[in-house]
Amino acid sequence: MAVGRSILIVEDEQIVAMDLQQTLQDFGYDAYATASSAKAAIARASERCPDLVLMDIRIQGQIDGVEAARILKSRFSIPIVFLTAHADEATIDRAKQVEPEGYLLKPVKPGELRSVVEIALHRFEMQRRLRERERWFATTLRSIGDAVITVDLAERVTFMNPVAESLTGVRLADALERPISEVVQLEYPKGELPPPVRTVLRENRTFELREAHLRNRVSGALRVIHDSAAPVVDEQTLLGAVMVFRDVTERLALAKRLELSDRLASLGAMAAGVAHEINNPLAVILANADVLDQFVAEARASQLGAARLDDMASALSDVHSAARRIASIVSDLRVFSRPSPTKSHDADLEGCIEWALRSTAKELAGRARVSKQIEASPRVRADEVRLGQVLVNLLSNAAQAIPEGGSEDHEVTVSSRMAGEGWVVVEVRDTGTGMTREVIDRVFEPFYTTKPSGTGLGLAISHGLVRSFGGTIEVESDVGKGTTFRLKLPTAEASPDAPPPAPRRNPPMGSIIVVDDEPMVLRVLQRVLARHTVVVTSDAREALALITEGARYDVVLTDLMMPGMSGIDFYERLLEIDPLLARRCVFMTGGAASTRARDFLDSVTNRIVDKPFKQADLLAAVEAGIEEVRGQSALEQDETDVPRS
Repeated sequence: MAVGRSILIVEDEQIVAMDLQQTLQDFGYDAYATASSAKAAIARASERCPDLVLMDIRIQGQIDGVEAARILKSRFSIPIVFLTAHADEATIDRAKQVEPEGYLLKPVKPGELRSVVEIALHRFEMQRRLRERERWFATTLRSIGDAVITVDLAERVTFMNPVAESLTGVRLADALERPISEVVQLEYPKGELPPPVRTVLRENRTFELREAHLRNRVSGALRVIHDSAAPVVDEQTLLGAVMVFRDVTERLALAKRLELSDRLASLGAMAAGVAHEINNPLAVILANADVLDQFVAEARASQLGAARLDDMASALSDVHSAARRIASIVSDLRVFSRPSPTKSHDADLEGCIEWALRSTAKELAGRARVSKQIEASPRVRADEVRLGQVLVNLLSNAAQAIPEGGSEDHEVTVSSRMAGEGWVVVEVRDTGTGMTREVIDRVFEPFYTTKPSGTGLGLAISHGLVRSFGGTIEVESDVGKGTTFRLKLPTAEASPDAPPPAPRRNPPMGSIIVVDDEPMVLRVLQRVLARHTVVVTSDAREALALITEGARYDVVLTDLMMPGMSGIDFYERLLEIDPLLARRCVFMTGGAASTRARDFLDSVTNRIVDKPFKQADLLAAVEAGIEEVRGQSALEQDETDVPRS
């Protein structure tokens, strides 16, 4: 509505000014003042800022209406409608520079005057709101933490916020109207890619790129950014594109540091757990070695009687048992780090329980009474050593859940019973502190532990082993009342005993070269292979030199992981020198510690002997290679003996 809208009339002809003033007032406008010069107009506007100015181009004074309109617009930001009798091209061009809201030719008709004034006021209001909205959006974009750059259809920069200026090293004033490729210097780890905005403008779709590298134009610093670009569309018309990116350099660096820290913590926990698990059997080995040293000294002094021989046999038995336990622990860690199916055998469940109870007797003695409720059951499908390890772990956990000195008040019970056809259930119950629901839900997770010095590996490994047997493991617990771990194991399938292999009266003898960087391993292999002709070396290059110079061997026994030239490199070189001998390489490994080693073992068909090895397995692998040579020689001899026609 016109009511309340104030209008200043600048017209040097008094009669015309008064007529305009009266007409506007009749329409309901507040035509509060007239002025005949630019100076007077500026004074009136300073006294009271009007909503609109009707400006004659030809007015009194040295400043005409066009210049007066420019001053009023710059000072007061008010709309201008020109009022003139001149419509020549030069006058109109000058007036256009001021960007007026209207242009009226004298004499002015009342209806035209009202229409132009209303449209001018409405247009100016819309432009004012648009300017405020643009200012608000621009302020918002300048304030956000992400870098923002907009471009037109020609990929020329139309806006940059301060974050974008800082990351690119280019100021907005210098970037405007320049191609974005001259402002944003992107480098991609995976090779050259088109600028994101080009893809957006060409395909009219959102584009996202992770971990691009942005180089600062001033400092040359390279920052990692996450980048996205999207089309700017107005009513389905593509106007340009906006590029938004964030500096993630520090975040990625922090993530890598946290990952490394987590790995180191896990490695430290695993090392502590391994040391704890191995120290007990290692103590058995070392103590018995001292005892055997004493027995050897007595034997040399001819003081060794039958009783001492029995003691020596017992000590040797303990050494073998402890060594097998260490080998099993190391094997389990290898399985844990790289899961693979565990071979299950027939296991004497009662024997495993008795062994586990003996192994944990000292740990349980000062904490609880131990009771057994063992029912007769068939053998179970499991590896005896590993099943024993599971039971030792469960009994150790039961002991640790009970405070020391509570043997009169607490009890640990081990029981077994049949659970339908084909299954046996074993339970380890304690009356210790119990576990909360949160702990129960996570108790089998690797590295999860509630113990100050725990590794969180024991139950995770046990869970994996029981599953590998085809069984299950469950836990029930009440805080303050105790915990029950329940194993459900499949019974071993009944099958007739296979006849033992016929003893080999004359196992083949051959020539063997052994390559290993451990002197102790070389010495023990010489003892194990004493009936063969054995050459040992700790350097794979030396072995290659001997073979190149013409030395003949039936079998090569080589370690896989060695300093200098590894077993893999040695094998690849041997393939070039003597492919048939390379086929008879037997690889010894204590665990493939690298991806290359694992891939190599998966790809070759050669025999592999795991460290620590069993003497029988090692001899079988070596003698199989010798037999290949003997068989090939016999075949060649037969071919030689065939008469030629």
